[in-house]
Amino acid sequence: MLSEREVLARVQRLTVTRLRVWVKQGWIRPAAEPEPGFSEADTARAALICDLEDRLGFAEEDVPVLLSLIDQIHGLRSELKGIIEALDELPDDVRATVRLRIAMRNQSR
Repeated sequence: MLSEREVLARVQRLTVTRLRVWVKQGWIRPAAEPEPGFSEADTARAALICDLEDRLGFAEEDVPVLLSLIDQIHGLRSELKGIIEALDELPDDVRATVRLRIAMRNQSR
């Protein structure tokens, strides 16, 4: 876990005030151990929020929607990874049938 000071050192354009506001808004959720501890994912999320606001010009009220969409994409990627891993454990003939059905669905669109 990283301290608040370490996160600030790693993310340019991030201030103590900004970080604490984002934590209060729930955009970043540090672990609540004896002291708040930030993960690498928290640090990356802080950098992303800075980029969204500072470089890409999104307004603060747009950020929760964007973060929600990004979180949904990550969740879907995780689910798809689980499906692929489960499919990899199936016999070859079953996997071939699944591939064929996917191809048929794609052609009918």
